[in-house]
Amino acid sequence: MKIDWLKITLVGYLSFSLLGCNQIATPAAPNDTTAPASPQGDSTPMNSNSPTPAVSGLDNLIEKAKADLAQQLAISVTEINLTEATSVTWSDSSLGCPQEGMVYAQVLTPGYLILLEHGGNTFEYHASTSDSIITCENPFPPVPDIPNNT
Repeated sequence: MKIDWLKITLVGYLSFSLLGCNQIATPAAPNDTTAPASPQGDSTPMNSNSPTPAVSGLDNLIEKAKADLAQQLAISVTEINLTEATSVTWSDSSLGCPQEGMVYAQVLTPGYLILLEHGGNTFEYHASTSDSIITCENPFPPVPDIPNNT
């Protein structure tokens, strides 16, 4: 009896491939379903009396943004109010603040939009999910309707 290893290998490969196609991945349900998602991602509006959101790393980014603004305005950090911290997706690695002459990776980049308030003025900070924050004169908005899974 002669065994045709090519046919056995091909049948095995096709069977394995077809079995893999029957598995459907379903996205994990969010932990908090009490608030609807905003068009720009998960939004956490806040005022100075509400606690900072429990998003890993976001607390540090908010503090860095407050410290930067306090230094620019020559005021105390305690005079700055957090208006909003929103999880967003930026259109590229410039985080919505491209600078002329620079080249940025053209990939959707998860991050945060942080809005601070002082003296009736709102100050916009853009952040990555790591440790960088920036503010710019002509900010680009985040990509609409793309939730961030951070």
